Amino acid sequence: MEPLSLMASALIAQAEAFVEGEFLQYRQPINHLTLVRTIFQGDCPGESVTPIKNLSFLAPTPPGGRQRIVVRNQRTGGFTDREYNEGRNRSESFWISIGNRQHGSFLSVQPGENRFTWSVQNPVDSSLPTEGEAWLDIRIDERTRYRDFRSINEDAYCTGEKYNTWNRTPLDRCPGRSYVEEREGVCPDGTKVQLGRRTIYRRYSYW
Repeated sequence: MEPLSLMASALIAQAEAFVEGEFLQYRQPINHLTLVRTIFQGDCPGESVTPIKNLSFLAPTPPGGRQRIVVRNQRTGGFTDREYNEGRNRSESFWISIGNRQHGSFLSVQPGENRFTWSVQNPVDSSLPTEGEAWLDIRIDERTRYRDFRSINEDAYCTGEKYNTWNRTPLDRCPGRSYVEEREGVCPDGTKVQLGRRTIYRRYSYW
């Protein structure tokens, strides 16, 4: 076979090996997604990315039998292994968010272009494509919000009895004629922020 023919055959084989699949949102094909990143200011600073749920995947090979489909992000290494069996018209649903990890229905992505590979497990018809690729452009919409404490906890105890909540000495009987006061703010996500700690003496106090 001529060198050009060999090269052409290799290119054709490579093209056949990487048939494009597509991501679906509300059963419609998509090529980009916008994730919302919220930057929190105020009492409880931080950030949070809202995942996009109820996404699915469709390969040129239709669902059937006991097939499963594995979609892997070549950029993050994360993947999701979903049902792709008889009675479906697309894969089992999953959700996408920023990250570098993988578990069950979660598929990690990074901002910008993400290349994925897919493979059909336990194929019903081996003459149909069993692997390929897909692309998804991830965009970030950044928003700023103020997040205040949902509550403030106060505690007072004799020195050394912070964790002895069931059998504490009454404050007026603390050794050394002093006790400790603490205040902490509780954020909406349950995170606690220490606001202050001071020692109270019978006649004066200091921070």
